[in-house]
Amino acid sequence: MFYGIKRAKSKLSDRLTGVYTVLFAVILLALSIGVFFVAFQFLIQKQSSNLSITAELMSDHLVEEVEEKESLSNPEILEEQNNDQYLSIFIYDSSGNMINRLLNFPVNEKELPSSAPNPTLIFHSGHMMLFVSQPIREHDTVFGTLTIVQKLQSETAFLQLLGVLLIGANLIGMLAALWAGNYTSRKMLLPIAQMIHATTQIDGSSLDARLEVPEPDDELKSLALTINNMLDRVSAAYRQQGRFVADVSHELRTPLAVMQGNVDLLSRWGSEDKAVLHDSIRALQKQTAYMNQLVENLLFLARFDNMQAQLSLSMFSIGELFGELLEEQALIDPEHKYEVSLAAANDSMTADRTMIKQLLHALIDNSVKYTPKGGTIQLDFVSDAAQTVLTVSDDGIGMDAEHCDHIFERFYRVDPARARATGGMGLGLSIVSVIAQAHNGCVSAKSEPDIGTSVSVIFPK
Repeated sequence: MFYGIKRAKSKLSDRLTGVYTVLFAVILLALSIGVFFVAFQFLIQKQSSNLSITAELMSDHLVEEVEEKESLSNPEILEEQNNDQYLSIFIYDSSGNMINRLLNFPVNEKELPSSAPNPTLIFHSGHMMLFVSQPIREHDTVFGTLTIVQKLQSETAFLQLLGVLLIGANLIGMLAALWAGNYTSRKMLLPIAQMIHATTQIDGSSLDARLEVPEPDDELKSLALTINNMLDRVSAAYRQQGRFVADVSHELRTPLAVMQGNVDLLSRWGSEDKAVLHDSIRALQKQTAYMNQLVENLLFLARFDNMQAQLSLSMFSIGELFGELLEEQALIDPEHKYEVSLAAANDSMTADRTMIKQLLHALIDNSVKYTPKGGTIQLDFVSDAAQTVLTVSDDGIGMDAEHCDHIFERFYRVDPARARATGGMGLGLSIVSVIAQAHNGCVSAKSEPDIGTSVSVIFPK
């Protein structure tokens, strides 16, 4: 491939014009051929009928001449019938020998057909002619054969003129179609050109700009609405990205500031004061672990955003998974009560077991943070023919219903100060959401202040 050579790009309007012109030219050509063929057939049929009548009349006249004892070889009997300059007449005896003829135009009788009871179209010496042969008979007595050749001079001239006119009409029609197609296609595609111009003017500083939607309910209106909807999504993603960067910067600012302070403290007093050294090292370890967990969570979310995470599907028992989680929580969180409800005869589920466990860990961890000591956290499993539902509920501090639609957004916190106190990053429920989406599921939350929160994850079967 030669990358230095660029293929010329044709505009859509030019391609539409070409298609319209070719289509119109084909239709016009087909109509012209049809008109020419109909005219040709009409003229031939008309002249064939006239020639048949002429042959019958001449044959009857020749029979009368024979009855009057005139010889068929007498040139005068043909001269009497010479009233058309485009007719050549031949008379053959009963043995097939030519005995008389009248030539009004050159005809080589040897090239003529042997017989033709009905008028037949022939082409002789570059001319279009009709040929017919008629027996000269009286009852059962045959005196010979009359052959007439008619030169279609006027018909040929008319058909030639008609052909020239049709060819001219085709050329004019093609030029008219070219102009009309070009004008029509450009006018029809003008709104698209306007959309292109308006779209090129939209950048990061003008993401709120939208295209004008045409009034007619057609494809252009659908295109404008589609582009506007796309711009809405781009604008939302752009703002979300900005918030994400700001939130990440905010999340990193605090641990970095703490680490910087402890490093300064170590550089001044750490080598002399063992207590300062111990406290500073503990603080650095804590902040390093926090930043490491933050980066791991961000990488986990980024893998799902880039469709790089792969699921390892298997069938497993939810009851056994709940048992593992309760054993782990009993060691790290003895201050809360845990209950399990398996509202299904079959507790099996097909999914990525590791990710489902991570999902439940995140939900349990969120409930632990916002449930007072002695509170209850419940794990529920419900399954039917259509879906599987995992629910983690608590009787903690809860929140207003208006926050339920936003808690799955990254770095979203109902109360940032309280979340900072509990050590929350604002990413746990985001991880729950992406794991559910990876399994073609969805997540929802219900909550009331001072009553508790319930988060359900629905997986379709």
